[in-house]
Amino acid sequence: MKDNKTKDRFIELRAQGLPFVKIAAEIGVSKTTLVNWEREFEEEIGNLRAVELEALYDKYHLSARKKVEYFGDILNRIQGELETRDLSTIPTEKLFAMYAHFYRETERALPALTFRSEYEVQISKGKRLPSSADEIWANLASSRL
Repeated sequence: MKDNKTKDRFIELRAQGLPFVKIAAEIGVSKTTLVNWEREFEEEIGNLRAVELEALYDKYHLSARKKVEYFGDILNRIQGELETRDLSTIPTEKLFAMYAHFYRETERALPALTFRSEYEVQISKGKRLPSSADEIWANLASSRL
């Protein structure tokens, strides 16, 4: 059985998107074991992947907050200009089109980041990975009721 340090390193490397072959070479664990760990630590990998992705978004000013600020500023400027225009003119139609475009882009650009609490991870794991034969039988028995 591998130590927790090795498992933590696996979670870290997998969250970075490294393939099993590279991870196996770095930490000295078989690909079969890594596949099993992938299932076992699915939630932890997902959480760490989300944390790292969030850091990249922030680094490159792609975070949801930055996008909302950017698109919000543009929407406010267009809306302000629209308020000064006569709605029967062609440029106004173009401004409405721009407004609609940026509004859709704002909605589309917001990434969905999912973070789970320790409790949610345990609940999810409990549903997916019974920890003992007794729990397997208990789950089977309760599902038949």
